[in-house]
Order: sequence, then structure tokens, then C-alpha cells
Amino acid sequence: MRILVVGAVCGGTVPMGKSICNAFVAVGQEASLLDFSTFEPQFLELRVSPDPTRIQVFMDSVRKRLLDEIISYQPEMILGMAQSPLNNPGLLAAFRRAGIKLCYWFVEDGQLFPYWKAIAGSFDHFFTIQQEPFFTELKLAGGANPYYLPTAFDDLAAPNGATSEPAIPVSFVGAPYPNRVRFFEKLDCHSLQIFGEGWDQHQNPAVRIGNRRVSESECRDIYGRSLVNINLHSSMDPEGFGTGDFVNPRTFEIAGLGAFQLTDTRQLLPLHFDPAGEIPAFGQWEAMRAAIEYFSTHADDRNAFAASARRRVLREHTYRHRALEIMSLVS
Repeated sequence: MRILVVGAVCGGTVPMGKSICNAFVAVGQEASLLDFSTFEPQFLELRVSPDPTRIQVFMDSVRKRLLDEIISYQPEMILGMAQSPLNNPGLLAAFRRAGIKLCYWFVEDGQLFPYWKAIAGSFDHFFTIQQEPFFTELKLAGGANPYYLPTAFDDLAAPNGATSEPAIPVSFVGAPYPNRVRFFEKLDCHSLQIFGEGWDQHQNPAVRIGNRRVSESECRDIYGRSLVNINLHSSMDPEGFGTGDFVNPRTFEIAGLGAFQLTDTRQLLPLHFDPAGEIPAFGQWEAMRAAIEYFSTHADDRNAFAASARRRVLREHTYRHRALEIMSLVS
């Protein structure tokens, strides 16, 4: 099948688009990535200064780029990623009338990012990282065929080269959501290092990179050098801990790299990893704090968990696994 992956304009789904496109090719499909990340500078400017005329020019440019690619490539299937510019119902309806199968991978929290309500009804398949009650909400919004499809690890990506940089005792990579800001305010860990855009707005001495987005390559380097990676999922509730459902992309990425991580409890985590032997998960702040202290000084235990998690990822959770799953649904 000839597949066009429409990439995101910006954000964490930009590399995911590349990963799933490469995975389609690896499992025998013909696939091409329409990379919209080149539009990111314009998009960010308009977000700060939303001039109506410039917004229209921007949207026209995006629409033309999309149409030109559709005409040139003539895909049989389109896969949109979260934050990709597939939000014109008229265009999407025309694509479907032309016989193109339309799929969308919404790798976001449906409660926090409700833009899915305006687009779900335009797709033949809508893949999510959440289950019920999100499936019911999608169907009420006109969404067809909601399907749970978690993210994955890109084992096809070129590995980072050897580095002479020192090890990082304890790290966190990610945006400063309220629960994370609160947790790291309470965490008394002098060896902690924090990386992520927006942290420069917070007075936390652990911040190492806070004024820009950390690149995919940098993330992998940080994960690999960290003795303990803290994987704290996002929440708008400052006191929220261990109450969410979805499993974030970082979970699969850290595990796939063979690095050790601690995460907060997630409802869907046991579907993918064993908290008792692969990725330790905790439902309370104090339990996580104690685990950080323990695993910081117990290398054998860290290594055993990390090795088990990596074996699980390579067996079940690569982008090739997800590509095969998608093809089994749409072929």
C-alpha cells in the first residue's frame, strides 16, 4: 500500500512521524513522509502575534503543500499525527471521496487537548493512547473506529555515538506541567538534573536546559547517561500523582534504549510492562522519592529492570509492531 504520513508542524510528534514512516517501509509498504516541521518558525511567530492576514497566508501555504503532495504521490492511505495540519473537513472529505483511507494517530491526552472533537469524524480510523471513556466520547463526536494504539520505540533510528560526557545521577526530561513543578519542588535530590523548554520560568536549581526544546538526539543522550530517569507523566493537577491512564512515549523510548526509569502509576502500564520486574511504578509521592534514593545506589537492581524492559520493548513495542498493527486494520 502507498502510504503518506503527514508529519506534525512542531512538538514531540515530529520524530514520531519519521519513525512510523520508516517502520512502514521496513514491513514492506511504500511510504513517504510529508515533513511540515519546516513550517514551525512561522507557526510559532503566529502563535505570539496572531495577525489574521498572516494566518491566512500560512494556512494557504500549508494547504498548497498538502495538495501538491497528494497529487504527486497519489497515496492509497494517509496517516496524520497529532499536531499535523489535517484539520480541513472539506479537504478530508474530498480525499475520502477519492478513495483514500484516512487515519489519525492522536498521541495526546484527550481531556487536555480537545481539538479531536473537530476532526475525529473525518477519519476512517482514529488511533488513540487512551481507552474508555475516551472511545465513547469519540463516537459521540462522530469518530469512526477508535482503536487503542500506544506509542513505541524506534529501533531503526541511528544510535547515538559514544560520549565522553559524565553520567547523570538522576534526570528528568519534559515540560513543566503543574504536577511536575510541584513534585520537583518537594524532591530533595541534589544530584537531579532537569531538561525541557519552559523550566527557565521556574526557580529550580536542578534545571540544566530550560529555555528551549530538547532535541530527540539530546533526549536519547540524557536517557542513556542517566543512572535514574524519572518519568513523571503530565497533569494539570499540581497534586496529581499516579492517577492517569495513558502511557507516554518516553516510557517506551527509555526502555528501548536499555536505560533505567521510575514512573508514576498508570492505568494502562500493566498492558505493556510489568511494574514488578520491568518498570517500577509508584502511586504516591513518598514512594517515588524513596525509590529514587534506593535505585541511585543499587546498580545491579537498576540494570536488571532496564534489561528486562528492553527485551519487552524489542519483542512487542517497536514502531514496526505498530506499523503491522495499523496495516492489519486498514488493509
